[in-house]
Amino acid sequence: MVALVGPSGGGKSTIVNMIERFYDPSEGTIYLDDYDLKELDPQWFRKKISMVSQEPTLFACSIKENIAFGVNADISEVEAAAKQANAHEFIQTFEKGYDTLVGERGVRLSGGQKQRIAIARALIMNPKLLLLDEATSALDAESEHLVQEAIDRAMKSRTVIVIAHRLSTVRNASKVIVIDKGSIAENGTHDELIAKGGVYKKLVLRQLTAGKKDGCG
Repeated sequence: MVALVGPSGGGKSTIVNMIERFYDPSEGTIYLDDYDLKELDPQWFRKKISMVSQEPTLFACSIKENIAFGVNADISEVEAAAKQANAHEFIQTFEKGYDTLVGERGVRLSGGQKQRIAIARALIMNPKLLLLDEATSALDAESEHLVQEAIDRAMKSRTVIVIAHRLSTVRNASKVIVIDKGSIAENGTHDELIAKGGVYKKLVLRQLTAGKKDGCG
């Protein structure tokens, strides 16, 4: 897992948008497995990646249809993805289970439930590359724990790029890349960057201080 961190407006989401080929860089080249992304067919490439954002898009249909959106999957595949995403248990508490209607934009679900449905939808595609854009930033501690467990499972056998603010998401990354003012300010593991005492350490200390002020530390 590679984590992108840095101050707001530093360019983290721009990188993810370019990886998804929503637009191309004005300078330089993005390579994936030594392939120039510009040389790959965008439709083919997008079938190889999945994205989970801070505010996942859910549709006014059933949980089953939301998870299997865009793919031809049977109920056993839907349930397998939901279990991997820590969603199966809460889905089973609904009277209609996987046939439960979630409402417009998933209004009948909590934030943590929506995120786990979104992760299940990403996993059912079996992507080679999984992009997570602030996927736990708006959740309470209990929901974050369940979503983080799902993310940890999702990381197996695929490349994962995470945009994150929370230390719990970043700590286990194999590489942390600090983006500041559109450039890479630092990169390394969590421990290496803490020892370096630069931009990353300042971000971590700021977060820890804010947590204590909120009564969380």
